[in-house]
Amino acid sequence: MSTNTSKKKFVILTSDCGYGHRSAANAISKAMEIHHPQDSSTVIINPILEQPAPKFLKYSELNYNHLVTTNPGFYRFTYEISDSRPASALVEDTLTLALYKDINQIIQEIHPNAILSTNQMFGGPTGVVLNFMKNRLPFYTVVTDLADVHAMWFNNNPDRFYVASEAVRSKAIDSGIDPKKIFISGIPVNPDYASTQLTKSELRVKLALDPNLPTLLFVGSQRVSGILEHLEELETVSLPFQVVVIAGGNNQLYEQARQRQWSFPIRVENFVSNMPEWMLCADLLITKAGGLILSESLAAGLPVLMIDYLPGQEEGNVQFILDQQAGEIVKNPGELNKFVVEFLKDDQKVLKQLSSNARRCGHPDSALVIADALWLADEIQVPEATPRLSLRSLREHIAER
Repeated sequence: MSTNTSKKKFVILTSDCGYGHRSAANAISKAMEIHHPQDSSTVIINPILEQPAPKFLKYSELNYNHLVTTNPGFYRFTYEISDSRPASALVEDTLTLALYKDINQIIQEIHPNAILSTNQMFGGPTGVVLNFMKNRLPFYTVVTDLADVHAMWFNNNPDRFYVASEAVRSKAIDSGIDPKKIFISGIPVNPDYASTQLTKSELRVKLALDPNLPTLLFVGSQRVSGILEHLEELETVSLPFQVVVIAGGNNQLYEQARQRQWSFPIRVENFVSNMPEWMLCADLLITKAGGLILSESLAAGLPVLMIDYLPGQEEGNVQFILDQQAGEIVKNPGELNKFVVEFLKDDQKVLKQLSSNARRCGHPDSALVIADALWLADEIQVPEATPRLSLRSLREHIAER
């Protein structure tokens, strides 16, 4: 632990489009607090919602869940046509003009030692702000998908990229990023995944579950569909098991799951603050193929059945889990029964192998690794700043491109 008397300050820029960006930011902040509790200060900021950003950005951020669930085909279309560095550069120019003042204000008010981003929208604007400074600050980016990553992540401004897998590293290199700037760390998850010492049975007792029953964990959100239908299909499974449902803000699922009489033991929660304990106590996760939730399952050595995914962005996550043989994709509720029976029979032989595969590619200490690197960021040489330009010059420069 550092003995410096003055605190180092860090800014983490994040987004609230979905679950993963802020969760990754929270994990890194918590890891910094664990390793440097007295001499660090970390501020997590959403520059779109917490600053006077343009209305069109605020609208897209606030309505993200609705936009991607009501029109997934259009989301796939926009994802695919913008998934190249030339197309992404055009979007980054717009974001730079929209967010330059806000990000510059954040930096001028906090005076951090380094900056980290957990969302692809901030690479362009943050890099421009930093390049206009007399003394350029270190700037790191954490990529929050497992495999099929959008090209906008790979703006060349960050000094380091922390990625989940070799597949993401390869795409970064193909997008023009220097391999020396890329580090495979895993997506940052709550450091409790690395530190919890209790066994599954002990955790189940702590959480008021039956310590001896196989435990199926359903994790939902406002963007996960079909959980109730999959739960209903489980009523035909004759093998013993218990279910935990964490609705994650899906109030309709929470109420319906609580009010119904089920043929199996069930525990229903809406929000929880101790997700690592619920993950580590379970034998099987059933959820959507989000990068963060899947990274948590791998960190917990928890096999996953994926019942939903976002077109384009999360298809690579599905394929990653399949390639690692750490889970399966469920195409309809009837298939869930087939997988559950197969996994629970024969003393969970198949499930134990899937768990071993998941644990092999998990990174429970990812947030701690990234926090340690961020702590040392101001000791690493960064490129010299470009000549300082006015915002008017910036607009003219972008107009010429």
